[in-house]
Amino acid sequence: MAEPILATPILSVDQLTKQYGTFRALDQCDLTVSENSIFGLLGPNGSGKTTLIRCLLGYLKPTSGRASIQDLDCCTQSLLVRQRVGYLPAEPKLFRLMRGRDCIEFFTSMHPRGNKAAALAYADRLSLDLSRRVAFMSTGMRRKLSICCVLGCPSPLMILDEPTENLDPSVRFTVIELIREIHQQGSTIVLCSHILSEIESLCDQVGVLRQGKIVRKARLDEIRTTHLLRAELSPGSDLNSLPQGIQLLETRDRSVLLELAGTLDHYCNWITHSGLRNIRLELVGLRGLYEQYHHPNGNSPDEPAGVVQPSGGNGLQ
Repeated sequence: MAEPILATPILSVDQLTKQYGTFRALDQCDLTVSENSIFGLLGPNGSGKTTLIRCLLGYLKPTSGRASIQDLDCCTQSLLVRQRVGYLPAEPKLFRLMRGRDCIEFFTSMHPRGNKAAALAYADRLSLDLSRRVAFMSTGMRRKLSICCVLGCPSPLMILDEPTENLDPSVRFTVIELIREIHQQGSTIVLCSHILSEIESLCDQVGVLRQGKIVRKARLDEIRTTHLLRAELSPGSDLNSLPQGIQLLETRDRSVLLELAGTLDHYCNWITHSGLRNIRLELVGLRGLYEQYHHPNGNSPDEPAGVVQPSGGNGLQ
């Protein structure tokens, strides 16, 4: 397969580590996000997403390593970094005694790229009553207000953590459209969401975060054509020299699990002569890729038996 054209990175993380005593919230984390992309950051609660974001924004000082946004050091130049970033936290804090309209005016006036008219237009599209005080808003209404405040300050990089949480399906659809529009206007998006269908519909790249590390990074167009092959080994099977694009994920007794990147026609001849039997193929999809690293029951063992780790290669607070 042809190598993708390398785009200019807007966000770079190099060996970033954040340690609390003996606990490592981030463990030599590496990540690059290209300009003009929508990047999905996946991982369950406790995988390190919030710690990573707070290090990027300069709210936390890393134990070691470096992170930069638009070539600005996130630790030593955090004020300049935050001027170039719009951030929607998973649990935004709003002034409870303010009315919705006052919140929008306050946050858009504080940000160098604030656009009050745009934020008010977003509120209208989300059917948000701005005359109500925050204290008397429902959880969903406060989420809508936070979205309006953040998207009303369009920035080169927008970090959105669970933007559709606590919203009903029709409003979620509108928020997804708003995110697409912000991206089309020139913003790079980093999207954190537990709703994999949203990641699949919006993102062009994803990274899976586990125990403070990016353990897998992939393009969505690759994931959509990636298959898992489960089979039994026969005496004549030879897996010592796999073709390019095939990764050995697991061996257990006489069973084998392989990942095949790209369309299956590239591998038909090899499969025919591989000596494998009782072959079963399934399309991976984003959920399948995610569950390779995070079990559906929520447990992520340190190193599952027989599994070979695939490489990552082929402002409201």
